[in-house]
Amino acid sequence: MELPSGPATDTTPGTGEPEPAAEVNDEPARQSRSVGVIGVLLILFVVALVGLFGVALVRRQEPSSGGFGINALGKAAELRPRPAPDFEVDSFSGGRIRMAELRGQTVVLNFWASWCLPCREEAPILAKAAETYAVRGVTFLGINVWDSDADARAFLDRYDVRYQNAPDSEGKITINYGVTGLPETFLITREGTLLKKWAGPLTSSQLQQFIEEALQ
Repeated sequence: MELPSGPATDTTPGTGEPEPAAEVNDEPARQSRSVGVIGVLLILFVVALVGLFGVALVRRQEPSSGGFGINALGKAAELRPRPAPDFEVDSFSGGRIRMAELRGQTVVLNFWASWCLPCREEAPILAKAAETYAVRGVTFLGINVWDSDADARAFLDRYDVRYQNAPDSEGKITINYGVTGLPETFLITREGTLLKKWAGPLTSSQLQQFIEEALQ
């Protein structure tokens, strides 16, 4: 009885040599992986495209800043004293405002917009100071820049701003006063001299000092 000498192997007919192992065809697997990668890339592309479209849509709906910068930090700005440029404009409340008619009063002239975040920070401070200084002959006046009428009125209502405000529809007042960013505040003396300028939001103490120095 013969014992098997080892495991049986397939041989190539006529040669007695073992047959080569059959090659595994992994082409379908590679194709499947490629399709998966392409699918992921397509999904990422679509998501990015939707995101860009959303950003563009939001920007189209936002009010234009007209190229104005945002003065996030408040500081005294250099200003050469000169006669305050005169202007005449219709206020949001319906009255007519003319700068020349405010002669004899100290005027705090603030340029703002509803889309300006620092303007929102200082709005309640200005509103309160306007009431405090009214008995001392100080008049507050706001000029709204590059805004929609509805947004500007909503801003005034939200912060309970009761002093006179008007839109600079043509941008002439803003240009004549040399405004380059928002918010910016000017102080005009009783004699009608443009005396001081503040770029950026005002705190309560800064606004008090800003006004008191002109009243002395």
